[in-house]
Amino acid sequence: MPDLWASGAWPGLLPDAGAALAALLWLAGLILATRAGGFAVGLLMAGLAAAHPPEGLPKGGQVIGLLERGLIFVLMTAGQPEAIGFLIAAKSILRFGTVTTAADRAVSEYVIIGTLASFGWAILAALATLRLVAALA
Repeated sequence: MPDLWASGAWPGLLPDAGAALAALLWLAGLILATRAGGFAVGLLMAGLAAAHPPEGLPKGGQVIGLLERGLIFVLMTAGQPEAIGFLIAAKSILRFGTVTTAADRAVSEYVIIGTLASFGWAILAALATLRLVAALA
């Protein structure tokens, strides 16, 4: 149905179809970056979690990952990718500042691997979203 958009109720509610589609693509990209990224990073980290189980709050790492992927996605789509470097530096300094034993080092490496995978996923999702939105214009 090629005229579905034009014949439906949406044109009256959203007269600018391009802007509405761009907003929907941005929202889909945000969901892909945050929720789907959580599953992808979780699969990657599943093998490492058995050897070095994370300590801390229950589901704390998942919540932090969700928030950091969302923040990275927003920074990338807002044209501020340089701010991501500050996130990486701050998280690395905080984590490696607490390393005193080999077990601490293993947990820190586990967190850094998860962080880099999480950041990479969010950056790729943001770049794909920006490419799709640009293709609309």
